[in-house]
Amino acid sequence: MEDQGFQVIKDIVQPDGRGRISLGMVASGKNYRVMINEMGQILLDPVIAVPEREAWLWQNPEAISSVQRGIQESQGGELQDLGSFAQYADVELED
Repeated sequence: MEDQGFQVIKDIVQPDGRGRISLGMVASGKNYRVMINEMGQILLDPVIAVPEREAWLWQNPEAISSVQRGIQESQGGELQDLGSFAQYADVELED
């Protein structure tokens, strides 16, 4: 396997009777997507869980594109001051 920026954490490990391998503190407190290729190599890809109520954004290409475009514009200084929104602070919103 060619080096793709990986470091060896343990030289040889053997799963226990239930298929578990201990990775130690390097993997502690994280969530992973587990992938396997045709050669049997396993890749652990760190992931961050997104609350279900927010998943729609990541599943909607137009919406996420709009958010990303807004972030890029903001980082580029393309801002427009719309003034204060304090007048709307007491407005009740419908659920």
